[in-house]
Amino acid sequence: MNTLQRVSLVACGALAFAATLAEAYNVYRLGGEDGNPWSAAISYEPGEYLVIGPDGQVQDRVPFSTPDSHPTWNDTLMVNVDSTGGLWMRPFWVPDTLNLAQDGVRNRIPRGLYDNIAVGGTNHTTGVIERIRPMFDGDPQTAAFFAASSTDDPEIRSQFVVQNLIIDLGADYPINRVRFFPRLSKNDIKVDQIIAEMAPPKLDKETLGEEDFSDNFLPWFEIAGANSVQNFAAHASFRTEDSPWFKGISPREVDSKNDSRLTILRRDTENQETILDARFPLQSLQWVTIRPLYPTSNWEIAEFQIFGKGYVPRAIYTSAVLDFGEEMAWGKIRWQGDHDPGSKILVRTRSGSDGDPNLYWLPSEVAGEFKAITRQEYERGNIKKRFTTLDERHWSFWSAPYPWEAGLADPAQPPHAWADGTEILSPGPSRYFQFQLLVLSTVDQSTKLQELEIQFARPAALEVVGEIWPLDASRTESTAFTYSVLPTLEAGHGFDQLEIFTLTRANAVRSVRVDGVEVSGTYPPEILDDRIVVGFPKLAGQEDTFKLIEVEFDARVVRYGTQFQGWIFDSTANEVKQLISPGDATVDFPGNALGVRTVGLGEALLAEVEVAPNPFTPNGDGINDWARFQFQLHEVSTPRMLTVNIYDLSGRRVRQLQEQNAVRGLFGEEASILAWDGMDDQGVKVRPGIYLYRIALDADRGEEVEVGTLSLAY
Repeated sequence: MNTLQRVSLVACGALAFAATLAEAYNVYRLGGEDGNPWSAAISYEPGEYLVIGPDGQVQDRVPFSTPDSHPTWNDTLMVNVDSTGGLWMRPFWVPDTLNLAQDGVRNRIPRGLYDNIAVGGTNHTTGVIERIRPMFDGDPQTAAFFAASSTDDPEIRSQFVVQNLIIDLGADYPINRVRFFPRLSKNDIKVDQIIAEMAPPKLDKETLGEEDFSDNFLPWFEIAGANSVQNFAAHASFRTEDSPWFKGISPREVDSKNDSRLTILRRDTENQETILDARFPLQSLQWVTIRPLYPTSNWEIAEFQIFGKGYVPRAIYTSAVLDFGEEMAWGKIRWQGDHDPGSKILVRTRSGSDGDPNLYWLPSEVAGEFKAITRQEYERGNIKKRFTTLDERHWSFWSAPYPWEAGLADPAQPPHAWADGTEILSPGPSRYFQFQLLVLSTVDQSTKLQELEIQFARPAALEVVGEIWPLDASRTESTAFTYSVLPTLEAGHGFDQLEIFTLTRANAVRSVRVDGVEVSGTYPPEILDDRIVVGFPKLAGQEDTFKLIEVEFDARVVRYGTQFQGWIFDSTANEVKQLISPGDATVDFPGNALGVRTVGLGEALLAEVEVAPNPFTPNGDGINDWARFQFQLHEVSTPRMLTVNIYDLSGRRVRQLQEQNAVRGLFGEEASILAWDGMDDQGVKVRPGIYLYRIALDADRGEEVEVGTLSLAY
């Protein structure tokens, strides 16, 4: 083989490999049976992503990294669970025998300076902290011991501990029980009875000491708590106007009041129980406090325990900043899991062009102004004055939450086809990516994820911007829009499809032009229920850069601020869609935006009600046999109950046509045709005459109703 032949073979192989890469896409998978462990995405080693070929098979596994200057992740009370189908991720479940105050549980979310324990007030607290540590060490032979005096001299009494002893759990937990006791002796003749009468978890007699200190039980105390809404500072020295510290208790006042921001859970001045087991209604608490009430004798606590039951009410999992090594176009995100109806999960994403989403600040020497600082300077800076902001120049904001149902994987679809999942709304191409899971649970209702996948690929364009015109649209009539897209292309880039999200079904596509040339005759546009897909000759390489794509279409807008998101993709390659960024695509229109406003915000949510034909004749001749209902539902973003009923003139309901949870949209078109065939609820023809129809929407501002008459004849 000569040199020219070898060069030709190498060149052909390189082209074939490049084509293979163009047709492949990538998937970062967490959880499940073969994905990266959930713990990987909250570490400096996020694992590997998969390169998937056109046949759906794994072509390669690519290790990647995360910026290693400092942790960029956050895990607040999410845990791995080994279950059917591999490792799942769910919020922390509190079993009723877990002591939340013990070391390793209490300080799972580190706060303050002393392992999440503190003392109220601001003076002389360090020594007290060291004295109370034995209350949480799990050793019943050690104790926090405090001497007291029977003197009435306020100067002497002021030296005794009367402040709140504070346990900061770092986040809200469902709590309904506090237990504490002094050091007990295993030689006490009553110890077996004491342990037998204890509620679980019971003490182990063999862990008790020889000497008995049960007389040091606490007779006068107040247990209190607060949830995260109170936003107490992590330490007295960190307090600010927005994050206060606990009020100091005056030792000179016999009945000094506690901090008004605390909820009193149990107060007792005549306790005679050696083992105090306080029960109260289950509630979310981040802080639990105890203070002695005007102590007149020595007292101690060997173990202070906090119990509860149920899912933590709020859990957050924020991935590390994922560095994929080069700019990528973000395709779809999908997941598998179990979602209880009483819980909520918010999944959102953001993307960026550098490794840190934050900017760091301290006040400057000029009053009212601030100076940018490095991360290292921020860590050394005054905690009460330093702050961070999003680096908006290099990072996007968090996306709107992706609906659970939209991102749910469909087991009936082949996984490699990605016919399921939902489009990622974070802009690209970009090198860095981050996602966040926020789960809001009730005591017994939550959401757990088995698997989460992020699809991405090399971009179809170096950059693509788009804009829509006009920016103001009617709430009730169809509007004629022009959608303009301008790509920036280099060698290796290319696409032949444009997809435009319209929310409702477009009425028509009137024109598709590329560089001023009409192409809709050769490439017929496709109108789907919530989007338009148009094709055109493939644009590729620098010779096609800045060729303007224009789509003229008619659509109705039923939500103020509707975003006409758009994507480009190559139908002959991996079909990973690249999100279009709003920007200046054409000098013909000044909008530079993809969102539109509707005229008449705040008007009726139900609009444009039409019933036709009216009268109608359901006699089976195929002419006017059905009365069809059409109407528009505006500005309803969360499901609300919608009912459509038919009544006779006496007010008796004869037919219920619809009862469903509905959001904004157009009703009575295409697949959602809503019609009455003249039958009652029992399937019997009603008599000819005049009937009433009632369309009702259960809205925040009360029930919104549209009523009209309908004539029926045979």
